[in-house]
Amino acid sequence: MTWWKVTVTSQQSITIGTGTTRAFHTPSLGYIPGSTMRGALARAWMMHGADSSMFRDIFDGTVRFGPLLAEGSDVANQSVARRKYEDGPNKFVDLAFSPSDEPPGTVEQLKGDVMWAAEGSMRTVVRSALYADSKTARDGSLFSREVHRRHQRFTGHIVGGEALVKPLKEFSHVSIGGQKSVLGRAELRIEPAEVPKVKDLKRAVLRTLSPTILIDDAGRPDLEFVSAFRGYNVEKVWGARLTTDGTSGWHAASNTPKPVDAAIAPGAVVVLQDPDPAKVAELLNRGIGTRRAEGFGWLELVTHPWEPPTTEEETCGLDDQEVPAALGWSLRARRSLADWLMDLGENDLDQIKTQRAWINLTDKQRKDVEKILRETPGEHRKAIASMLRRG
Repeated sequence: MTWWKVTVTSQQSITIGTGTTRAFHTPSLGYIPGSTMRGALARAWMMHGADSSMFRDIFDGTVRFGPLLAEGSDVANQSVARRKYEDGPNKFVDLAFSPSDEPPGTVEQLKGDVMWAAEGSMRTVVRSALYADSKTARDGSLFSREVHRRHQRFTGHIVGGEALVKPLKEFSHVSIGGQKSVLGRAELRIEPAEVPKVKDLKRAVLRTLSPTILIDDAGRPDLEFVSAFRGYNVEKVWGARLTTDGTSGWHAASNTPKPVDAAIAPGAVVVLQDPDPAKVAELLNRGIGTRRAEGFGWLELVTHPWEPPTTEEETCGLDDQEVPAALGWSLRARRSLADWLMDLGENDLDQIKTQRAWINLTDKQRKDVEKILRETPGEHRKAIASMLRRG
């Protein structure tokens, strides 16, 4: 099978519904599931009149659409124990690489959630319905929605034959997630990637990057992660966390909801003793469980203990001279600039010049804001925004 790297850069905020709206608030998944990416590409295919004869071969065939993680984020492995009352390099212990089954001290197991290097990568948008005549907020109609910020870069993979995936490279833009009329517009790039190489290993550590849906021989839900590795010498396994988030959705062709499946949460980890490299490579190629074309059961070979995602300051190599003078501003002004850095480009200045936060700035601060928005590269924006919020 051929592997392809997928890069999505959001031009608008993106929201990925979990199907678990609470009261007036709609949360979002912390990543783009393969099912969402598959749906976005299928929608683009239908809207732009591409060859319909290939549609089912691509979207209902052997092509697998994997999950996409945002830069500065990672899935927290369920094999990792966190020491509750300790900070520093020893706070997290990956038991898949530890000689002992339990580290000393009071610990809690990570649950497969998406963890971020810096705060502010996701935000909450609040809206209210309006009365048609007065254009004022309608009573009892306040809603909030969690979204990924603009200018966020997501990366993942597609596995499939070149003849099937190559036509998808023609799409440079797609609409992803919910609220597509005002959210979800993104740039897309699909390019060839190296096939994961598996060498002779005494121990192979594998983890899932997406929910895993298992069924037994009778088609009933199977919630034991180890059952996906029958025929292998399993040394250890961590996969007790269950979820339904992200397993449902909306089927646009039939205009009906997809069923909700019970799944093993992302970050499940298994350690295999003396595995056959060819069989491990096959696991990476095809995944495990059912609904694999939608990115469920996506496996990754792990070669080192899990660590929290690093901050953008470290990955970008920023030093003190690159920190903007705005760090000396008031907290309110710093937070406004941080929001603008994450949400606006150099051509969007007119959008903020009527906002109260802009009006409250001094003339010197306004010039600094314009300079920062014009000259800050995209790869440094999150880093500087994070520093501004912390001060």
